[in-house]
Amino acid sequence: MSKKTVEAWWSGELFEVGMGQVVVGRQKASDAGGIITAGVFLVDAYCLGVKSAFLTKIPSPRWEAALERIFREEGRKPLSPACARKLIEGAVAYARSFGLEPDPDYQKASHVLSGIDAAGCDTTFAFGKDGKPFYIQGPHDSPEFVRRVMASLNKRAGGSDKSPSIMW
Repeated sequence: MSKKTVEAWWSGELFEVGMGQVVVGRQKASDAGGIITAGVFLVDAYCLGVKSAFLTKIPSPRWEAALERIFREEGRKPLSPACARKLIEGAVAYARSFGLEPDPDYQKASHVLSGIDAAGCDTTFAFGKDGKPFYIQGPHDSPEFVRRVMASLNKRAGGSDKSPSIMW
């Protein structure tokens, strides 16, 4: 981690493919060379908001290697901490508008966002695909989960032009 006390990264093509990682790392100024606390969020910008999240502590010398493992093939781009918070919370709000709650570990992982002012981000993030939710079934999504998601989306859309799409 550089001399900054907070930095953030995101998957380079999150909005093109609909899903990607957002990582916010925080290091106390008094802990230079020590431990970085990181919130790792799998953001589904098309539908589910924060699909998974966790909070972890990484020794500073291993920070770069950890980022390389997290972002693997999709690459990563730097993101201001303010925009990271705005993106993460915007995705959660979008999903909640359809009755979908974030991953249960989101609450714990979001502690890394405290003190970051999302108002400092001028970027506008557009959620959904073509103006409506677009659910892409993940390889580990159970049939029960899929039914619950679709029922929630259909209930909120009410057969309007905002009716959700699904990709199996």
